[in-house]
Amino acid sequence: MILTQDTFLPRAEALLAQLEGAVHDALHHHGEPSVESLASAFHDAEPVSPSQLVQALCPGPLSSIGLATLAMRGLLTPVDAVLDGSVSEARVVTGNARAPGSLRVTCPLVVLGDLEVEGVLEDCGPDSTLVVLGRCSALGLRTSGNVLVLGGLEVRDVIQGVYNDDSLVVAGNLSTRFLDENDHEVACYGEVRARHRLENGRSGEAATTLASTFLLPELWDLDLGEVHHDALFERIQRGDPIFTDTLQPPQVREPDAPTAEELEGLDIEGIAAQASKKARAKHVVYAQRKTGEVWLLSPGNFPLQIFDGKQILGKEAPPALDVKQRASERVTFWRKRGDLFLELERFGAVIQFHAGTNNGSLRTFRFAFSTSDAAVLELRRLEARYAGDFLRVTSEVPGRGPLEREFAKYGGPKPEYTSAIVKDSKLVTRDGEQRRFDDEASALNALEDWIAGKRQAGFDLKVLEWKPFGLLGGR
Repeated sequence: MILTQDTFLPRAEALLAQLEGAVHDALHHHGEPSVESLASAFHDAEPVSPSQLVQALCPGPLSSIGLATLAMRGLLTPVDAVLDGSVSEARVVTGNARAPGSLRVTCPLVVLGDLEVEGVLEDCGPDSTLVVLGRCSALGLRTSGNVLVLGGLEVRDVIQGVYNDDSLVVAGNLSTRFLDENDHEVACYGEVRARHRLENGRSGEAATTLASTFLLPELWDLDLGEVHHDALFERIQRGDPIFTDTLQPPQVREPDAPTAEELEGLDIEGIAAQASKKARAKHVVYAQRKTGEVWLLSPGNFPLQIFDGKQILGKEAPPALDVKQRASERVTFWRKRGDLFLELERFGAVIQFHAGTNNGSLRTFRFAFSTSDAAVLELRRLEARYAGDFLRVTSEVPGRGPLEREFAKYGGPKPEYTSAIVKDSKLVTRDGEQRRFDDEASALNALEDWIAGKRQAGFDLKVLEWKPFGLLGGR
């Protein structure tokens, strides 16, 4: 089947004059369509195949490809097609199209009839453009490209918009259980029937609060302000549930900054004055009313200051310690509010206390005791002190990712950095080391040897982070 300029352009011009109602509005959403824009697809007036025509007009405004698609209908013999898995070359289906499973579209696809996808329909903008003249149905739709549906769009579970470069335009009715526009433009000239809708420009916090009422808990993270769309669509593809049986009370993220209740009874101004001349009450990042402990931090202004309820820590010179030895024990805590961490290391009768923020400021304090037993008692006391506000972690911050320790060495001609994580039962380092063990405990034991070796080489702990820039968690 081929298209000639002499038959195609007059038909497009006649259709353009007849456009009305929702179809007219949908085709004009990206600007007024013109026959001249279609003529550019016919180089030297040579005939083109339908797929060549589509490829020539994409990527581009939906007004042009939409008008061209309408003009093709009536000129081409309807032939139904089965689409299996993916569409990776420009294609025109002149009849109805059906995908027996999920369908990934990575290039222009035009369907002159109906499109039925029995799984998840996913496009790939800007390379893909999808135009359906009839009805389009799927279990889920994830779109980052241009999609034009001149009939109705029926998606059983979820429609998610990705990126703000392109648009989803529907002339008929749009129906789905959950419509998450995110930052993607969604325009419907019929009726939108969505039980749950997050409109364009929604915040991450608003999204997770609403999602907590109807999505299963493992599909959203209140602390991160994220709906886990990858996991959501994977579940749809497997046929697993994603919605709760009944609506749940909305969950609201706790604030990063201490609340008025947590600060009640604390002399914040007095504590700030002791900590630093630059410290103010607004710099409080953590407060524990029962012990009187207060952390103050202003990155770039002054380092982390900790008032333990009696005094500002670190005012006296730290005791000497050969930290090149392996730590006797290690305890790591993380607080999702404010992304604060603290790590306690015991070296015999000495405790080293690291505290800071994710991928940010870190400060180290050191305390000596008369005996190792006394240091152990102090470590247990500190564990109990923070257990209510912080979460004890070993290799991963729950819901966020692998816990990475980065070490730095500043003694040479230029700074050196290295880091390590334990993932499942494997030790992974930025130096390229990947060692698998029988269990996580063995991998953590190897991590201690690695840390001791780096300290012997002159490295010190620089930062703890759950979202490593070294991307070790992805290896």
